[in-house]
Amino acid sequence: MPRGISLTEFQKGQAIAYINDGKTILEITGILKISKSAISEFLKNPDAHGKREKTGRPRKLTPKEQRNLLRQLKKRGASIPTAQRESGLTHITRQIAFNYVQRSKQFQFKKRKHHPKWTKNILLID
Repeated sequence: MPRGISLTEFQKGQAIAYINDGKTILEITGILKISKSAISEFLKNPDAHGKREKTGRPRKLTPKEQRNLLRQLKKRGASIPTAQRESGLTHITRQIAFNYVQRSKQFQFKKRKHHPKWTKNILLID
């Protein structure tokens, strides 16, 4: 979610041109219909406007590792733990790998069907 209004390239150029012509920030806000704070923040540092570094926790897997995990899962009968082992992703948990697979939208998770245990009720007769 953006922290504030982002000026278009045209609006940035207009603001710089009006400042060079000697107009005040209040006059520019009236002309461009943009808030005073947006114009003043842009004019403080025009080169860095809208280029703030992203914050937050970095991802556990690189895009290459994600592709490798999904490639291993496409093999017939592959499970998440086996795909993890084969792609060398020992630094993540099974749950993290499961979340990446769910987010990929290439696979649809289905629980296995319940199969009754036949060995309980079978009588072996010689």
